[in-house]
Amino acid sequence: METLHILVQVLAMLIFPFVAQRSKHWGQLGNFLSPVVLCYIFGMILSNFNLVQTPITFRETCSQISIALALPLLLYSSDLSFVYRNLKVFMLSFVLAILSAVLATGVISYLFFSDFPLIHQAAGMLLAVYVGGTVNLFATGYGLEASADFIGLVNAADIVVGGSYLLILTSVGPKLVALVLRRKISSEYTHAEEEEFTGSLSPGMIAACLLSSVLILAIAVGASFLVFGNMKNGTFLILCLTTLSIAASRLEVIKKLRGSFQVGEYLLMMFCVGLGLLADLEQLVGDGFQIVILTIATILGTVGLHLLLAKIFKVDDEAFLVTSTATIFGPPFIPQIAATIGNPKVILPGIAAALMGIMLANYLGISLGWFLAWLLN
Repeated sequence: METLHILVQVLAMLIFPFVAQRSKHWGQLGNFLSPVVLCYIFGMILSNFNLVQTPITFRETCSQISIALALPLLLYSSDLSFVYRNLKVFMLSFVLAILSAVLATGVISYLFFSDFPLIHQAAGMLLAVYVGGTVNLFATGYGLEASADFIGLVNAADIVVGGSYLLILTSVGPKLVALVLRRKISSEYTHAEEEEFTGSLSPGMIAACLLSSVLILAIAVGASFLVFGNMKNGTFLILCLTTLSIAASRLEVIKKLRGSFQVGEYLLMMFCVGLGLLADLEQLVGDGFQIVILTIATILGTVGLHLLLAKIFKVDDEAFLVTSTATIFGPPFIPQIAATIGNPKVILPGIAAALMGIMLANYLGISLGWFLAWLLN
């Protein structure tokens, strides 16, 4: 029976992105929900209705492999001149995102949840995950001496609440943000570039794209084993993948690969199906409800303050969306927002911001946790 569920999951991840790509023909629903959102929702349905009952480790592995293969293909379109021209606004928006997360998490936790048991641990972990990523949530939790059960509960709340924000971000989010901030989406992404990523691809070209991505991933994994003796250091692996992909994009053989972005985008949607499979709503029943409320308040405060500061400091909507995604979700999710706004050039500065967030997150999360513990005692 387990073999059957594994087969169903693999087929779902392989086939449903093709269905989701046809969503533009679904009328108003297709205009509202992007393919990546549809893939995420589909994965959640499979998981929470027990239509797929595969081990959690298998789901995580499938998601990790698909995003690791997608990243090089998406980065082949990197434009260093775009990064240079927009470095100032992306850095400003990143700093504002970090400041917003620290202020919102600290103030909301202290003013509204001070009576909640272990609030200092919850606040520290939420700040860490909204500056860096899931790995920071676990590291900060251990640093604040939280129990494994409590860490798992906060992580579950983040998956559900963060996933909801991701749905908004990749559907109506860009339109809502454009009502507040100066619009810049896709302004530097020309029609000629767009044509390069459209049209049908031959099986041979798809195979060539996948082979190039597999080779880059193999080199990155090899470097990780050489340095650490394993491949558990996600930050190092992302850095290797990013660096190697940017270097490879300058090679003539890579420049001749038509449709690399299309193949990478398909792998990205496979990752979204796998991500949805990891969202377990049952974990949040009962004692987890207050954690969910805290998480909702924290993410609303963080995003709202970031948007306000972005308006004050004249940050454009593109930089806001990318840096908000970078800090709240981390490197693997940058391609999703790039696909939503239709500009692959934002992937590189987005990943750079996300990696800086990962480096800062543990320091900020643990510092806030212990500060709140001292303040409330």
